[in-house]
Amino acid sequence: MSTPLTAETTTFSLDNMGRYLCNSLQEALDSAQAQIAGRRRDFDVIIVGGGTFGSVMAHRLFAQDRTHSRRILVLEAGPFVLPEHNQNMSFIGGDPAMRAPWVSAPEFGFPGLVFAVGGRSISWGGWSPEPLHTASDDEMHGWPASVIADLRGSYFYDAADQIGVSATNDFVYGVLQEGLRCQLLDGLAAAPAGSPLALLQLSNLPDHPVVRAWRFFHGLDPNVDNGTDPSDAQLRDWLALDPATPTPPRAAMLNLLKLEAPLAVQARTVEGLFPFNKFSAVPIVTYAARTASSEADGTGPAADARKRLQIIPECHVQDLITETQSDNWVRVVGVRAIDRTGTSHDIMLAPPSQSGTQSVVVIALGTIESTRLALSTFQQSLAGRAAQRMGKNLMAHLRSNLTIRLPRAALTSLPPSAPNALQVSALLAKGKATIAGTDRYFHLQITASGLAKLGTNSESELFRKVPSSEQVSAMLQATDDTVVLTLRGIGQMGSQNPDSRVELAQTPSDSDFGRPKAWVTIGNAKAPTGGGSQTQEDRDFWDAMDAYTDEMAVLFANGQPFEILVMNNNQLDRVIPVPAGTPAAQLKTLLPYAARRDGLGTTHHEAGTLWMSTNPADGVTNEFGRIHDTTNCYVAGPALFPTVGSPNPMLIGVGLARRTADMLTSQVLPSPAGVTPQAAPYPAAPGYVSLFDGTAATFKNWVRVSPSAANGFALINGQIVTYGGQDFGLLYHATQPFADFTLKVQFRIFNAQNHNSGVFVRFRDPLRDPGQVTLTRMAQEALAEKQRRPDLRSDLELYQGNPANRAWSAVYTGFEVQIDDTARGDPRKDFYGVPEDQFDQSGGLRKNRTGAIYKIPAGDFIPQLNQQDAALQTYQAAPALIPGAWYEYTIDVRGDTYTVDLTDVGTGQTTRTTTFQNTDPERGLAQLGGQPAGYVGIQSYSNAQVAFGQIQISP
Repeated sequence: MSTPLTAETTTFSLDNMGRYLCNSLQEALDSAQAQIAGRRRDFDVIIVGGGTFGSVMAHRLFAQDRTHSRRILVLEAGPFVLPEHNQNMSFIGGDPAMRAPWVSAPEFGFPGLVFAVGGRSISWGGWSPEPLHTASDDEMHGWPASVIADLRGSYFYDAADQIGVSATNDFVYGVLQEGLRCQLLDGLAAAPAGSPLALLQLSNLPDHPVVRAWRFFHGLDPNVDNGTDPSDAQLRDWLALDPATPTPPRAAMLNLLKLEAPLAVQARTVEGLFPFNKFSAVPIVTYAARTASSEADGTGPAADARKRLQIIPECHVQDLITETQSDNWVRVVGVRAIDRTGTSHDIMLAPPSQSGTQSVVVIALGTIESTRLALSTFQQSLAGRAAQRMGKNLMAHLRSNLTIRLPRAALTSLPPSAPNALQVSALLAKGKATIAGTDRYFHLQITASGLAKLGTNSESELFRKVPSSEQVSAMLQATDDTVVLTLRGIGQMGSQNPDSRVELAQTPSDSDFGRPKAWVTIGNAKAPTGGGSQTQEDRDFWDAMDAYTDEMAVLFANGQPFEILVMNNNQLDRVIPVPAGTPAAQLKTLLPYAARRDGLGTTHHEAGTLWMSTNPADGVTNEFGRIHDTTNCYVAGPALFPTVGSPNPMLIGVGLARRTADMLTSQVLPSPAGVTPQAAPYPAAPGYVSLFDGTAATFKNWVRVSPSAANGFALINGQIVTYGGQDFGLLYHATQPFADFTLKVQFRIFNAQNHNSGVFVRFRDPLRDPGQVTLTRMAQEALAEKQRRPDLRSDLELYQGNPANRAWSAVYTGFEVQIDDTARGDPRKDFYGVPEDQFDQSGGLRKNRTGAIYKIPAGDFIPQLNQQDAALQTYQAAPALIPGAWYEYTIDVRGDTYTVDLTDVGTGQTTRTTTFQNTDPERGLAQLGGQPAGYVGIQSYSNAQVAFGQIQISP
């Protein structure tokens, strides 16, 4: 990015943090034009949408890139507004503004999208139950079998761990949670046959994710309880039972865990670690962006070109740019986007490689906007194929809310000594109903607050405690002798309803950024009548869910009188008293179902319009989200769901995004030739140990000791690439010194006139060298130079006067094997009044040439003496280096004898370039104090790009 001089103004803040996180679109375009290591820096991945699933995808692709072989561009239509989930912040309220850039009927409740980096994850409630998939109950009917197997095999566990639902409710615990949980368990167990509460038995539900994850990671069958693993003590700890509570039977503890709310929150962790709090995708994509910026080492076009990830806010994508191939498949070659100034730009993808790898575009907008972009792009090129199905199968969730206020006496499972302290509880109950011969599923999100009189700070406390901040107003109605419960029902809408679809608007005025908006309609099950048979089935199912909710309210009331609290715009509107013993069926009369129901689409859970199928004639995308009959266009998010089930789409969407990212990493995206994601580009030869194998795992063992203003090193495409133009830089392998060894270093140059670099051997640790060396030969040379040219600073003085650049330690405590066919001398040095760089103008100095031990006399001709200098190394020049070709040094250091062989890797031709016998007693030492003392490193210098490949050593 360019030098940050001013803050970018957004709706929420003077956004200094956003400036450090993001780039402008022009900066991204400029960076793509640059060349590094002989390769243009085009983008290998363009993610359209920096919301939840685009951020998860970007982070996963970034983290899985072991060789740093790809560039990722994230285009987000909104700004950067919050660095975290809004409930993790230190203030109350203030969700990012939502926008609905589509057209829909006014009776529908689609609130729009959170237009911001992080998207919906900035303000979501956090409930993340896993969809049922058992022999008797299946919320994933119609999903590809391979997807179900992968999600249940590891990706649900991985996604749960990432978003914070891999543990039980570590932030919701205490007597209120424990008491309500026990009362719910007892009530469900006592429900008579035929009751709505008995249709889905707890015994038929899978164990809590934390239990199954524990078994999975301990090599056990996640779905089978062997009676001992995990232990009863572990189950008790997960339930956070009060120490005074007797240990329940094992089966009861497993069932109690099934009632725990799967909330994406981590408030407690092991000692010494920070908790994650409520999950948001912003911190993970921020981490990736800041890591990319740190690796790039600077600001401006050159540093931007080294960046592996760039995030562009306020950038609206109009279309994907495509080409139709000879086989009639469609390839995306770029995107067309409008920046914040209103200027349209074409952003091109990197072209496919000869090895078959290729770049990709990922559509990761919300379901409706993803569908609009897909329809706008492919309505002609995929007409009669995937385009004819895009937009069908629109689903949302059916949602109702019932808030009740119970007397404390109704909660018989509370211990008598329950403290008067403000507490919250969060539980989840699963239910189902059979509609038109098909099982349909829902769940209740049960949130409670109470046990203390609410004081002036309770709103702030509740804001951080309740799963969703929109429930704060209801929770505030609790008193010191009552408890407030909100029962929120979330039910699945039927799939493939012809009443529900997304299309492109046909009215010319319904356009945005020069393209038609989406037009949305959905089967209106909230209306008492109308629509087709499937919409009526949704109504019947909604009634069944609300009836279940009433049964649950009576269960918690426990025969006591209670009150129904009617909330309107987050304010208490009225209170409906319910006499003791009122049956559940009468609650519908007191508060009709229609008065409890949210508008369709208000859940922000739209899904299904680009659903996946292994059959190209039946779905829009394949099992990894690639749009059928395209080679490289993928989709992330709930638009992929064949059926929606009842869970919030976060867990499934994150699991699918990680799964697709892993597949793209292993099968599609560029990587060093012939390298699999598990293998290293450069495995060590027999008898050798890898110091650098082309991956970040070994690159991290190399330490740069030159200051940030000096030359640097970047891992790019499995190679260490040098850059910069000030002083010189040293990157050394810091984990281990060596005495005698054979070192093999592969390298290549890119400019025949500027490629000065080198390999340093047998130098002292620069981080421990005191910075003031007095070596015999160096001191003698410095004295001789000073006598000849008193006006010049010797290298020794330069080194001693520049302790900040510890790279100089390698110069005077070790030896450099030079890489420089131009063999230019140093104009600061001279012999008898002639600057060194003027010697032997026809080809430079031998002692400065590729393959020589740098600056060790090699028989160079001295014009003033009309003779050669006394050679201390036996030098033979190799054929000139060819830009782009790979070469390998074999540097053998045994005792005081140094030999260097240079091999052209392509032809196999080898030249023994030098043999050198070291006589300096203080330079190039093998040992100090009886221990190996010689480190190895590589150099960057003079703004020259040189790439280093495999580096291995045989001690």
